[in-house]
Amino acid sequence: MLAYDLPETKHQTLMRVEFERLGGIRVQYSIYVFEGEPHECDRVIRYMKRVALNVEGDVRLFPMEKAVWDAQLLLCAQDETEKKPPPFKPFVVFWDSPVPSP
Repeated sequence: MLAYDLPETKHQTLMRVEFERLGGIRVQYSIYVFEGEPHECDRVIRYMKRVALNVEGDVRLFPMEKAVWDAQLLLCAQDETEKKPPPFKPFVVFWDSPVPSP
C-alpha cells in the first residue's frame, strides 16, 4: 500500500501516475494498493523509492499480506457502485429543438 501527504500538487500527481502505471489502484485520495507476487512487489518498492527521492513530503509504502487488507474494517465508506450524477446536472436543461418547416 502506498500512502502520501505531499504539499505540492505536481508531486501528488507524479506519485499517483507512477504508481498507477505500475498497476496500483486508488483506494482513497492519497492511498493506493498494488497486488502482486512477492518479486513484483519488490520491483514496485524499488522503483517507488527512486521516484520518492524527487519529492518533498511524506511518502510511505506498507508491504502487507493480502489477508491483512482483506481483514480491514470499513467504518464509513462510499459505495463505489453508486451512480454519481455528472457535475452541473441541475443546471443543464435539454429541450427538443423545433423541426424547421419546409
